[in-house]
Amino acid sequence: MSADRTPVTVVPLDAVVDPENEETVEAELRALQAGAGVVVVHVRTRVVTPRALHLLLRARQRAAAEGGILCVAAPDPAARRIFHLTGLSRVLRVAATVPGAVRRNAGAGCGHPPAATPAGARVTSPLRRTGPPRPRQVRPLGRFSRARDSRRP
Repeated sequence: MSADRTPVTVVPLDAVVDPENEETVEAELRALQAGAGVVVVHVRTRVVTPRALHLLLRARQRAAAEGGILCVAAPDPAARRIFHLTGLSRVLRVAATVPGAVRRNAGAGCGHPPAATPAGARVTSPLRRTGPPRPRQVRPLGRFSRARDSRRP
């Protein structure tokens, strides 16, 4: 149950989604998703294929059209990394556990404490830097690389 007592449906996803089973998995997910307010897809596989990502995005769109919410719980770090690398961890509300996904649905984040920000402070992305770019250090690629000035005649 989430903080506002909305019933949560947990759907396990144990299969690696490929072209042969994609329609079957999607039909099962659609049947379990029908009428549910909050659905947490519990991805139990280490491998998350592009087909699985597309399937989850379609399920999210269906949930949004019906006024529901879809979250993803992926306990395996390799599976979560795929969601993070593709940028879908924010869209699909990915967490490591089912309770974490429910908390993420409630807007409480995925269990990590929020960073304290002083009042009036400007929040910037840690990846964005201010000021001029630093010169990049370039190293030789190995024993086969040579300097540009030492061209053969």
